[in-house]
Amino acid sequence: MEQLAARESFLEEVGSISQVLALFDWLPDAHLYIKDRSGRFMVVNEASARRNGFSASAEIIGKTDFDLHPPQMAAAYVEEDKKVMAGRRAIPEQIWLVYDYLGTQRWFISTKIPLFGKSDEVVGLAGIMRPLESAGHLKASYQGLAPVVEFVLENFAEQIEVASLAELVGVSGSQLNRRFKKLFGIAPMQFVLRARVNAARTILSRGSGSLGEVALECGFYDQGQFGRIFKRETGLTPGEYRKRYQSGIFGGGEL
Repeated sequence: MEQLAARESFLEEVGSISQVLALFDWLPDAHLYIKDRSGRFMVVNEASARRNGFSASAEIIGKTDFDLHPPQMAAAYVEEDKKVMAGRRAIPEQIWLVYDYLGTQRWFISTKIPLFGKSDEVVGLAGIMRPLESAGHLKASYQGLAPVVEFVLENFAEQIEVASLAELVGVSGSQLNRRFKKLFGIAPMQFVLRARVNAARTILSRGSGSLGEVALECGFYDQGQFGRIFKRETGLTPGEYRKRYQSGIFGGGEL
């Protein structure tokens, strides 16, 4: 008890927690953020700000996920935030395929915890993400599937089948499906589609090419298939996404 009292006394002397949070600016692969109950970003480290297209962490303060990401993606992040706060407990080690403001995708492992006020009420949450390939006990599982992930990211525009992906890691198609779902939460072919959608997001954000050209460049059969899958994944049609990105709604506006 004496040691606990000493700790509390010391923490009161420290004053602003910002002094401690500044340490995270020295961890470029760790993305820290704190949100209030309304989902507004109150604190982010520099790495997280840059990933969202801002040059300084102060620029993101007060924004929400809906200011930074397409609606369907933002809604998924917010839904998990609500579970953390309503359940009053952490949700650890969730695997997310996260996009930066340029459309580059990367697997991250995310942990979120509720934050409590002086009266024990939930006042918000804090979260941290780090790349899956460096995430401790999950690293071996990721490395076992890394050839599949890398192949898809480099060849998503080509015709890809589960059997050919399974050959890359020396397993059957059914084994690959089970291992991929266990680690990433989606099937390999769902990952292929997400890689194609991600590539389309990047092209659409630049405003070049017709929608039909974008569809073919990203590996879709035709514009119809492209439109259906893109809206399912992002909540917007390709045309709507292009207009909203160019209007500055996503990813730090003018960046």
